[in-house]
Amino acid sequence: MERSVNDRVRLGIILVLVCFTFCAIVGRLVDIQIFRSDAYSAIVDKQSSGKHEIKASRGILYDRNGMVVASNVILNSLYAYPTNKKELNNVASYLENFFNLKKGTAIKKYRLAVNRFRWIKRKLPDETAELLKKNAPLGLALREEPEREYPFGAIGRQILGFTDIDNKGQSGIEFMFDSTLSGQVGYVAIRRDGLQNTYSVIETPLQKPIPGESKLLTIDWYLQEIVEEELRLGVIKYNARSGMAVFINNNNGQILAIAHYDPDDKNPLQPNKLRAITDRFEPGSIFKIITAVGIIEDSLVDFNDSIYCEKGKWKVNNRWIHDDKKHDWLKFRQIIELSSNIGIGKYAIIQGGDRVYENIKQFQVIDKQILGWPGEARGSVFKPKEWSDHNIASLSMGHSIALTTLQLASCFSAVANGGILYKPYMVLSDIDHKNNPTNPVKPIVLGEVMSQRTSDSLRAFMRGVVEHGTAEPVNSKVINIAGKTGTAQMINENGRGYSSSNYMASFAGFFPAEKPLITGVIVIEAPQPIHYGGYTSGPIFRKIAERYSVMNPDRFVVPDRMLAEKSDRIENVQIVPDLTGRTVAQAHLYAEKKNLSVRSYSDSGIVVWQYPEAERLIFENDEIILAVKEADQKNLKMIDLRGLSIREASAFLELTGVNFKIDGNGKVYKQSIKPGQMLTAESVCQIECRPI
Repeated sequence: MERSVNDRVRLGIILVLVCFTFCAIVGRLVDIQIFRSDAYSAIVDKQSSGKHEIKASRGILYDRNGMVVASNVILNSLYAYPTNKKELNNVASYLENFFNLKKGTAIKKYRLAVNRFRWIKRKLPDETAELLKKNAPLGLALREEPEREYPFGAIGRQILGFTDIDNKGQSGIEFMFDSTLSGQVGYVAIRRDGLQNTYSVIETPLQKPIPGESKLLTIDWYLQEIVEEELRLGVIKYNARSGMAVFINNNNGQILAIAHYDPDDKNPLQPNKLRAITDRFEPGSIFKIITAVGIIEDSLVDFNDSIYCEKGKWKVNNRWIHDDKKHDWLKFRQIIELSSNIGIGKYAIIQGGDRVYENIKQFQVIDKQILGWPGEARGSVFKPKEWSDHNIASLSMGHSIALTTLQLASCFSAVANGGILYKPYMVLSDIDHKNNPTNPVKPIVLGEVMSQRTSDSLRAFMRGVVEHGTAEPVNSKVINIAGKTGTAQMINENGRGYSSSNYMASFAGFFPAEKPLITGVIVIEAPQPIHYGGYTSGPIFRKIAERYSVMNPDRFVVPDRMLAEKSDRIENVQIVPDLTGRTVAQAHLYAEKKNLSVRSYSDSGIVVWQYPEAERLIFENDEIILAVKEADQKNLKMIDLRGLSIREASAFLELTGVNFKIDGNGKVYKQSIKPGQMLTAESVCQIECRPI
């Protein structure tokens, strides 16, 4: 059939339109695929992929002996990312059933929305995470996150601080060194399909996280635990409001233990301050030692001369100064031992207010932070335009000045070590990703604040305080202690005048007295009914010193072998491997790979115990002691204890249940039970030790 002209025209138009459309489509495809491919590829990639942060593993914290005090565990966190309405409804329904929520509440509770990332639950228990892995619908996924773990619970938490749910430091060491402990975050890729009705996460890092640097602290966790326990018991025993304590290695400024105890603390696992650093108080009579430094250095006293102490009551500028007892003539040593306010005040007036002030200033506690801790208080002193005799006398006995417990410990450490004032510090070194200490912190000398002669004299006077002065209850049969007591009236809460019933009781001292290694300060707030420092803070100090010296007898007779002290070998450390459960042969091979040696009497059997325990830091070529059992063996055999420290030998013998006696101190050089002999509950081992 022949088409009409109109039909041919219409067909022609249609053909032209089809060709034009086809050409337009081809042109558009060419434009998209060739000329604009990069731009559209970026759009597609943005729509179908993304990235989320992966937190880096936080650096580990070790005490000075290599003990782990803050580490990490990996937990799973649940999040939602539904990509369409169907997934959104499925996710909401599943969450309501899984967490026993009221029907129809999940969307609002978790603010669920299409194409929106929402956390559901962070840091889930392992068993909950396993259930979710098995049956969670599309739109829900799990992500691994590090969680901070503190093996010793509340012990030392005021030092360590804590982290929030995102593992960011909120207080203490965790906050102070958060930037280096945190490391650098990585990123994980997200992928979606082209229909946008399914969702998946591919946990393949686009950028791997870099773990944070670990820290080796100056703190001795054994001492820290003793300090916290005795401080708590002391506050309770003396019905006090609170207590503070600081212990320092007086030969380098390293803080060995620092704590406070507050019975009203509602959350000890999330401390927001360390009161021994942040809280100031008037020190009272313990400050007389600092005043005495200037008096002796200025050659204002002859130790054979006496000064009249007014029978305990002295009027100065129409104001009274009292002694606790009615003293008449006292030598300078007796003024310190019996803590005479009048005696020290008279000598300070002879010295003059400006010189008293300059002497205090050289200890670098006025208007300065000595540690750099967040929230650390600065010391302050009242300096009048013109010094009256009463101003000078008050300052000499620890009034008109406010210091922290740490500042007092720093001052007394200089008295103990011969006059060198060290800057206190709390971190010994960093530990890199290969567990090697790096960037060791060296002691910083702030100045020489007294001569050796002055130091020797004051140390002798402070020993007298304990032997027959105001601190007789501090005298110990276990270890010689020297110190000074303080009993200062607290300022009234309204800031006007002093309380007649509340006192800050304190004791500052060091041990062993003949060759001081450790300086400490104990401060008890408002003890009742006994408020004297010599009868409250002093006995707490004594118990701490006794317990620590009994636990570490070799430390006080031989050069310190603690990890922190071995600066010449600081680059060659290893983490102690866990050898328990291995055969003796396997233990030897594994230790050799770590450049460590092992000690065990038997060449066969299974390792059932080791010292030091796993995860501690020790130096290469150091020895690991093993206790070994054969398959049919009921009891352990004696090992060769010779050359071991008392702590190491005691650790093995306590494991076996053997009764033992120790004579001497230092290293073991003789044992009554020979190596290889079978041990029983009736066995008694006599150990003889001597310094090496």
